[in-house]
Amino acid sequence: MTVKTKDTIIKKGFFIRSVEKKLLDLFKKGQINGTVHTCIGQELTGVCAAEFLNDDDYVLSNHRGHGHFLARNKDLVGFFAEIMGRKAGVCGGMGGSQHFFTKNHLSNGIQGGMTPIGVGLALANKIKKNNKLVTCFIGDGTLGQGVIYEAFNLAAVWQLPIVFVLENNKIAQSTNSQQTFAGAIEQRVKGFGLTYFKSNTWSIDDLLATFKEATTLSRDKNQATFIEIDTYRLLSHSKGDDNRDEKEIKEHELKDVLNKALQDNKEVYNTYINEVSKEIDDAVAVALASPYTNYQLKENNIYKTAVSYQKQQQQKSDKRINQLIHEALKTQFKKEEASIMIGEDIEYMTPWSAKPYGGAFKVSNNLSEHFKNVKNTPISEAAITGVGTGLALGDMQPIVEIMFGDFMTLTFDQIYNHACKFFGMYNGQVSVPLVIRTPMGGKRGYGPTHSQSLEKHFLGITDLSIVVLNYRVSPEDLYKAVFTEKNPTLVIENKVLYTKKLQQDVLLGYGVYVSNEKYPTVKITPQKRKPDVTILCYGELLEDVEKAIELAFEEEEIFCEIICPSKINPINIAPILTSVTATQCLLTIEEGTSIASYSSEIAAQIIENNIQLKSFNRLANNTIIPSSYKAELEVLPNENSILKKIKETYYAK
Repeated sequence: MTVKTKDTIIKKGFFIRSVEKKLLDLFKKGQINGTVHTCIGQELTGVCAAEFLNDDDYVLSNHRGHGHFLARNKDLVGFFAEIMGRKAGVCGGMGGSQHFFTKNHLSNGIQGGMTPIGVGLALANKIKKNNKLVTCFIGDGTLGQGVIYEAFNLAAVWQLPIVFVLENNKIAQSTNSQQTFAGAIEQRVKGFGLTYFKSNTWSIDDLLATFKEATTLSRDKNQATFIEIDTYRLLSHSKGDDNRDEKEIKEHELKDVLNKALQDNKEVYNTYINEVSKEIDDAVAVALASPYTNYQLKENNIYKTAVSYQKQQQQKSDKRINQLIHEALKTQFKKEEASIMIGEDIEYMTPWSAKPYGGAFKVSNNLSEHFKNVKNTPISEAAITGVGTGLALGDMQPIVEIMFGDFMTLTFDQIYNHACKFFGMYNGQVSVPLVIRTPMGGKRGYGPTHSQSLEKHFLGITDLSIVVLNYRVSPEDLYKAVFTEKNPTLVIENKVLYTKKLQQDVLLGYGVYVSNEKYPTVKITPQKRKPDVTILCYGELLEDVEKAIELAFEEEEIFCEIICPSKINPINIAPILTSVTATQCLLTIEEGTSIASYSSEIAAQIIENNIQLKSFNRLANNTIIPSSYKAELEVLPNENSILKKIKETYYAK
C-alpha cells in the first residue's frame, strides 16, 4: 500500500469520526432525538470495504452503520437532516439514524434481519449476470440470531456473490460475548460452506488486503465469503450507556490507528480535521434550516370505496383450484422473465427426483421443468421470506411459497420489520413487489400445527395486502391483480379449496354478484325480497355459508345476504356497511380465533361509522384444532353451526 493510499484511508476515517462526534454534540444540544449508535473506533471497516466496491454494488448495514454509509455517500446534508428528522434527509426524515437508503445502500436496526435480504439481492445479481456484489455488515451480538445461519447456508448452497462482514467488538450493548458465545466463529462459518477471512482495524494493510481477496473471490467466482474483523468501539453502545472498564477503553484508545496517526502527524491531520469540521458545520446549518418531517395519518387507517356489482358471469372450468393457481403462475412466468419462485419441495431436481413433486399440494407441479427460476429451499421460512424481499429489491418478481400457513409465524419479522417497512421507512423510494403464497385452514385432519388459520396476526400491517381465494372468483384473475402490486402481498389458498372447482351453481331464489373492485367482493343476495341477516365470511368458508343459508330458508324462511371479500387487508368497509345498514343484523364467520380478529375489526369500524345493529354475532374457533378428523369438523365452523348462529342472530333482533 502506498503512503498516499494510507493517508487517504486515514483521512476518510477522520471524516467519519468527526461526523460521529458532531452527532453526539447535536444530541446533547437536543437537536437530535431518539438514539445514535456511533462507530467511533470502527471507522476503518467501512472505509476499507468501500475501496473495493463499485458504485452499483450493494451495501446492507445495521444500527451502527453511519461509517458504512459515509464511506461511499458524501451527502452530508441528507445524512444529518435524516438523523434530525427533517425533510431534507435521505429518507425524508422517516428512517432516522438506523434506517438509511440510497439506490445501493440499505440499513435496518433489526439484528441480523438484513442477511437473507442480502442473499436475495445476490441471487438476483447472479441471475442477471450483472457483476454486482453485495456486502452485508453484522455485529458480534448478531451471532445469536438464527436467521443469519439460514442466510449463510443459502448463500453457500447457491454460490452467491456476497460478502458477510462481522465487526467483532466483543460486546453487544453491555454484554460481553464470553457470556453469550460458545465455540469458534471460524468453525461456525466454515461449517456453512463460506470462505472465511480474518483481519482487524489496527492494521490498514492487512484490512485492505483481506477485503481485496474476499471481494474479488466473491465477485469473480460467485463464492460467498465471510470476513471477521476484530475491532473495538471506543464510545458507548448508544450515547452514554457504557459499563466497560475505563482502563480497557484507554488501552484501545492508545492502540487506535486514527489516534496514533494524529499523534504522529498532528499538524497535517489537525489541519484536515479543521477543514472537515467546517464542511460538517455548513452541512448541519443547511440541515437545520430544513423543516421537520410531518406525517399525515390516514384516519384510523380506514378507507371506504363505494362498489357496484354485476351479476356473476358463468366461469366454465373443469380444473381444480390448485390447477388454476398453477395456470396463473405459469402465465406469470411466461409474461415476466424476472419472475422467480422459491419454496420447499417445489422443484424437480435430477438426479435426486424420479418425478416432479410439485409442492405439498401440487400447485408448482412441473413448473421447474418449463422455467429455470423455480428453486427448492431448505426449511428456512424466515430466510426465504427475506430472500424474496431481496429479490424484489433486485428488480425481480419473487413468489415465495410457505408450505403450510402455520409456518407463517416464522416469517413474521421479515414481513413486518423488513418487507413492509421499507416503503414507508425509506420515504417511498423503494417498492417490494413480494408475493407470499400459503395454504391455511383445517378439515384435512392434519392436526394442531398444520391446520390453523393465522391470517389475523397479519391484519393491519402497513403496506401488506392480504388476498384470500374462494371458489367463486377465478384464481387466475386474482393473481393477475396480485402481480401488479408494488408492495408485499400475502395470498391465502385454503387447503380444502385446492380440491374444488369454480362454483357455477346459484342457490334457488338467490343471485350471485361480483363487485367492480380490483379484488372482487362476492355478494349472494335474495332476488325478490330484502335480506334479514348479513353474513360476512371469506375464503373456503363461503361454501359452508351457502349451504347454511339454504337450510335457513328451508327451515325458518330466514333470508340472508352473504358478503365475501377477496381482500381482507386493508379492509374496504364500504360494501359491508351497505349491507348491514340495510339488514341491521350481522353474523361474521372465520376459521381462526375471534379475539382481536377480522370480525373484531369489522365490529369496531361499524361502530365508528355510527351504524346501529339490532343483532351481532360471531362464529369462530377459539381452541386448538384436534388431530381427530371428526373432532376437527365439529370445532371448525360448518353448515350446522353456521345455521344455528343464523337463527340466534335473526331471533335476537
